[in-house]
Amino acid sequence: MRKRPGKKGLGTVLHLVDNQLIVRAGRLSVERMINAMVMTADKRKIGKIYDIFGPVDHPYVSVRPLGNLKEEELKKLVHTKLYVL
Repeated sequence: MRKRPGKKGLGTVLHLVDNQLIVRAGRLSVERMINAMVMTADKRKIGKIYDIFGPVDHPYVSVRPLGNLKEEELKKLVHTKLYVL
């Protein structure tokens, strides 16, 4: 039986800018993270990683939300921890 890969902690949402979530990432390997699926702790899919920028040891990540999420829902995610599938 194959083990199913678990979710990895991405970081905490700082704010919403131009309909994108800005996340302060922890120490993580950013290789091949562009377009990775991002979700909440309860496994609700939020969006995909669009860009990685800032310092190498604790980068910032912009997450482009899925089309079905409204701005009010995105604002509620500020200060929430997100995960990468």
